[in-house]
Parts: sequence; structure tokens; C-alpha cells
Amino acid sequence: MSKLPADGAALRQHFVDYFVGLGHLTVPSAPLVTRGDPSLMFVNAGMVPFKDIFSGQQRSPMRRAVSVQKCMRVSGKHNDLEEVGRTARHHTFFEMLGNFSFGDYFKEAAIDYAWNFIRRELQLDPKRLWVTVFAGDAQTPPDDEARALWRKISGLPDARILGMGAADNFWQMGERGPCGPCSEIHYDQGEGPVGAADFASGRVMEIWNNVFMQFDRQADGALQPLPAPCVDTGMGLERVAALLAGVDSNYHSDLFLPLLDRISGASHKPYGRSTAADDVSMRVVADHARSTAFLVADGVQPSNDGPGYVLRRLMRRAIRHGRRLGAADDLLAQACETVVEQFCGAYPELQAAQARIAHVAAGEAEAFNRTLDHGLKVFADAAASLRAAGERRLSGETLFRLYDTYGFPVDLSAVLAEEQGLTLDQAGFDAAMAAQQARSRGSNVGEAAVGNHYKGWLASLGPSRFIGGDAEDVPPAERQGLWRLGELDGNALLEAQVQIVALGQSERDLTQLVHPGGDAPPLRCEVVLQPTPFYGEAGGQAGDTGLLQLAEGGLARVVDSRRPLAELSVATVELLSGTLAVGAQVWAGYGIRRRQQIRAHHSATHLLQGALRAVLGAHVGQAGSFVGPDRLRFDFTHPRGLSPAERTAVEAHLTERIDRDALAEIFEVSQAQARAMGAIAMFGEKYGERVRVLRLADSIELCGGTHVAATGDIDLFLLLSEGAVKSGVRRVEAVVGDAARRRVRQLATLLQRAHCIVLGLPPPAADDDAPVAADEQAALDWLARLAPPKA
Repeated sequence: MSKLPADGAALRQHFVDYFVGLGHLTVPSAPLVTRGDPSLMFVNAGMVPFKDIFSGQQRSPMRRAVSVQKCMRVSGKHNDLEEVGRTARHHTFFEMLGNFSFGDYFKEAAIDYAWNFIRRELQLDPKRLWVTVFAGDAQTPPDDEARALWRKISGLPDARILGMGAADNFWQMGERGPCGPCSEIHYDQGEGPVGAADFASGRVMEIWNNVFMQFDRQADGALQPLPAPCVDTGMGLERVAALLAGVDSNYHSDLFLPLLDRISGASHKPYGRSTAADDVSMRVVADHARSTAFLVADGVQPSNDGPGYVLRRLMRRAIRHGRRLGAADDLLAQACETVVEQFCGAYPELQAAQARIAHVAAGEAEAFNRTLDHGLKVFADAAASLRAAGERRLSGETLFRLYDTYGFPVDLSAVLAEEQGLTLDQAGFDAAMAAQQARSRGSNVGEAAVGNHYKGWLASLGPSRFIGGDAEDVPPAERQGLWRLGELDGNALLEAQVQIVALGQSERDLTQLVHPGGDAPPLRCEVVLQPTPFYGEAGGQAGDTGLLQLAEGGLARVVDSRRPLAELSVATVELLSGTLAVGAQVWAGYGIRRRQQIRAHHSATHLLQGALRAVLGAHVGQAGSFVGPDRLRFDFTHPRGLSPAERTAVEAHLTERIDRDALAEIFEVSQAQARAMGAIAMFGEKYGERVRVLRLADSIELCGGTHVAATGDIDLFLLLSEGAVKSGVRRVEAVVGDAARRRVRQLATLLQRAHCIVLGLPPPAADDDAPVAADEQAALDWLARLAPPKA
């Protein structure tokens, strides 16, 4: 029997170590914000990052996995926000411990692993353990196999293995697709006989859920056995940490107590572990500080829509409860600081984002305190209007506006209304709230849905293999595979011989596409090449364009390359002549100079982030980017605009790194090794266990894009503009290389023309390579109207 974990952190690691010892691969937590899933805004369960594997739409690189997944439940059906702080186990942020089998072991091993961990590793009393299995219904048979396995493995009597309905013990991803029965382990926290009501009340608490995905539900409701059944399990860290600590609330384990102590000290009020209003407020601040720190560390910024809207709501609820406690305005920032200190060992991204988290928390507190004051004025104006009209009922629309825009919960409006002899239109408020919740579900949350045909391609073809990216400057004859030089519209191409493995039009698979010839227009379609020399748009870097040279002189122009899924690269092409056919060998070439300029802008983006952090502070973090052949755009977190001196310092910092001509180093390491090096993850990207690291001058970041061989290849950096995107987020636009030199010539032309206008001299000759933009020409025309007449 192993040593009992001493605290929450030890329990987290003990779980991972246990399953690693059973042959499971450790999978790092995915970011909280989902990607490519329109049904979810946030990851709300440990299995969410594996949904496409379970559905068969993506191949799994592993047979067994273990993870500790960051989870958020604040929207959709899992929205218990008003219960947070009032109950023992409601949270917005929590950690889910899970072990997974992808067509490897099934029910017997999963039950054996779970029971051994609960009994031997955690030493929980078997007399307090209950198990539930699926009892069956009109459509689906009972899970008698799981019941028999529980009797065999646990030795529990039938009376403690309860059959439950589909609502509790049957899981399915949707009306169709993978599904299966669940089997849960529960722990009795009370004394005396146990009845059905004790499960509903929480006295008998679920601590482990085994989901056995063994069926594929058809359109008619029929269940077909899956060829490779899977296992998805989950155990909430906070619940089990509280059990091991012998406390009756998740908030009273070591996962929360250091945070509550900090909040209590900052509020100058004792924390009494009760349901008193002050204690509830402290728990709300503690819970929301955890969500705030983790969301900001994952790149989310407060905003008025999407994940940023949820973050803003949570922060403002925490700030309002801090006000209620009489604490200083920096209470949330202090609480977030403790979150970082407490959890950075398990989640190094918190440490990397510490300065940014502090800035965001402080900035939102300052903004919200102004908003609260505005809200009080809105309430006062509404009350005055009602009294003037001889009415006493505050409308649901006004209540919702106070709630949604100014952060007033209904109970605060109720207190103010009672003070002024008013009543509330609760039904109107509920209707407005329901409408807002409807807007936050389905297609209006998360990213756009990824088409099932892409998932089908990935499942059948496997991941796309991008070639040439790490040998950008190696001559064709010295590269692996067949390479040659080509030409398109007078521009040099670098071509590789590859195979067409898939064709599609309008989500329809094709075996071939034939151009009719003559003057017929081009035929557009999507092509998957294996391998591919085209970089699919990702990480902010624009996709490649180029040409496919087909058999018998056929041609197809590549107009775009993108990655609808992280591991699938798809080229959008226009067939100009000949035939595109699955299985055909083609020469695929991209524009050499265009790629070089993209590489230069991409590498400059990495140096730009380093320059901004050096000049403005470590709180600066990436909040989005775009890298093309003729410009770069970089969004970053910062509370105010750059001063002229700061802009100059950023440009000087970059220029010094360019002049240094430092060689680029690109290598692969584990995520843990990358974090130990201090590598910064790029915004919005999802990384596997092995990551690609770019070291460029004093910048070290995770990146899968293409880059210069040395910083000197960037040539010249010119900062064009800097401005606000939204509260707390700024945007820089800049150019390098050829684009920067064109801009310099443009500016020189502008100065010459302005000089000639003022002196009444003939204008200089036009520079066809650096034409003056329309707005700049308008400025010259305006200057000409003001200039003195010629002598």
C-alpha cells in the first residue's frame, strides 16, 4: 500500500504517476478555450480534447493516456454561476484527473484500475463506497457486464451496486455517434442508512466516473457495437482532495485555503467556514481568481463577447464581492498572485503570464469601479423616471442592463429598489437572461465548425507531412526527395514531387477533376498532398500559394493553403488545364521570394514580442497575429498606447537584433523541457507532448512556422502604426525586408513632393515601385491648396 498523498498537489502527481506506471502516456492539459468545436466555448471535461479520437474522426497516436485537464463550467447547461461560493462543490474552474483507453483496455481493466486507486492508493474506506451502473431502458440493455465485474473486483454486495437511468449513467456525444454506459464510484460522507435522496442531496458524492464507449448510435436509434471500444474516466481533484483532508467542503482543502487566507487578510475579516455573507464573498473571490488567472494565462482578455465576455463577468463578480468585503481595489490582483504562486509548479504558463495577469486584474478593477458608479447613476435615473411617471416597477430590461452591462446582480438591484420603495419585474429579467443564454450557445460560441469531411480525410489519410520548412535555403539537388526549380508569372518556384491523396468540392469527395479545355473558366477544388511543400496557414502565418504541374502539361494554380485541422493541410487550387486525380504524382511548387518575405515577417514578429517585453515590461503577451509577405500585425496586452520614445526604443531594440545577424536555432524537445528553457507559447496554439522551439537572438518561443536562417535576413524593420484593438489590447503593424524598403521609398517620395509643393517646384518623377497611397495623395493635394501661389 502506497503512502497517502499529503495534499492536493501530491494527489495530482500521484494520480499521474499511478497511470504512467500502468503504461499510460502523460498528455498535458489543453488550453481552456476550445478550438474547432462550435458546441463548447470552454473545455468542460477531461475528455473534450479527445472528442475527435473517440468519434473516430482522428487517429490517436497513443493507446493509453493520462491527463490533468483544466476545466471551466460557466456557460450552457453547466452554468451554476450563482451557486459558486454558496455550496461546497460548485466551481467555475476545476481540475479533472482522467485516464483514457483508445481501443486498448476496456471495462475490466478500467474498473480494476479505478478500484485499486481508490482503495489502495487513497485508502478510502470500502464501507463508504457505492457504485452505480446503467440499469437499461426501452432502447438500451442494462450494463450487466459492469455489474458482474464490480462484484468480482471490488467484492461489494449487490445492494451497494445500484442501477441508474440514462440521465445519470449513459453518455453520448450527440443524438448520433459514439456512446455507452457509465459506471460511477460514490463516497458516503454521512452516517446511518443510505437512501435515494442521499445521492441527490450530495451526502453520497460521486468521485469517479467510468464511461464505456462501446456503441455507435445510428440515425434510427439503433446501437451498433464499435470495432474498438474506448474508455474515458474522470475524477475531480477538488472533491477528492477535500475527502482526503477530512473536510466537508472543497473550499476547505489546501487547494483553496491559502487563497482564502490571502483574501481574509486583505479584507481584514476572519474567514469562518460558514454560510455567512462575508464567507460566501470570500469563496466567490477565491473561485473567480483561479478562473481569471488561468484564462488570462491561456491568452484570454476581458471583452464584450466570447470567452473574453465570460472572463469579464467573472472578474467583475469578484471585484464586486471584494467591494462588499470592504477590501482594497487590488483584492482580485492579490488573489491572482496567490493562484500563480500556488499552481505554477503544475502549470508553468501561470508563471510566464504572471505580470500580464496582474495588469489585467488591476486594469479591470479600475474600469469596473468606474462602471459601478455609472450603474448607480443609471439606477437612480431609472428610479426617478418611475417616480415621475407615478410607477413603482423597475422593468426587466433595465434590470438586465444593470446586470449585464454594469455588473449589478438582481439581489443588489433588489436592495436598492427596496430602499426606494420599488418592485422588480423578475419575469422580464428572466426572459432577457434566457435570450442572452441562447445567444451564448451553439454556433455563436467557440470557433466555426470544422467540416466532417476534413475529419474524415485526417482519419483515413493520417497527418499531413510538411516538407522543406527546416531546409529553406538548401539547394534542390541537396534536399531529400525530388526537388527542382520552376517559374510562375516570372517568379521563381521551388517544386517538390508529391502525390495527390484527396480531392474535394463542396464537402464532396472526388476521384478526379477534368478541365473541359478551351476558354472554360478554372475549376476550383481542394487538394490534399502527401507530403506537401505548401505551408498551411497556422499560428498567424499566411498559407503558401504556387502551382501544380500535372501530367501531360496540365496546370493548377494554388491560391491558398490552410489547416482546417491542426494535422491536416489542404490546398485550394484552380484547375487551369488537364486533370487532377487522386493517386497522381505532381510537381508542387511555392513562390521562393514570397516565402522568404513571409519568413522574414514571421521572424520579425518573434523579435517584436521580445522588444515589446524589454521596453514595456514582462506583462506583455501575444493576443493574436498575422504574418504575410508584405506586412505583419501583432496584437499584445498593454494598458495604454506607446509613447514616441517607446516606439523608438522598440525599433532600436529590433534593429540591434537584426544587425547582430544571429543564427536561428530550431529544435524539438518535450513540453517540460521547453518550459524549463523559458520558451513562450504563441497565442491560440495547441501543442503536443513534443514541441518545436525557435531560438532567435534573445527570443525563445514555441512555433511551427517558417523562419529566416539568421536575423540579418530580416534586413530592415519599420513600425508603421500602433493603436488600440480593445481594452487592454494594442496592435502594432510593421513591415520588413522588401516591403520596408518600398515604404521607405514611398516616404522619401512624399517628402520630395511636399518639398516641391511648398517651394513651388515641379514634382519629382513618379516611382513605379513605390506608389503613393490614396490617403497620402489626398494629404499632398490638401497641402497644394494651402501652398502659396507660384511666383
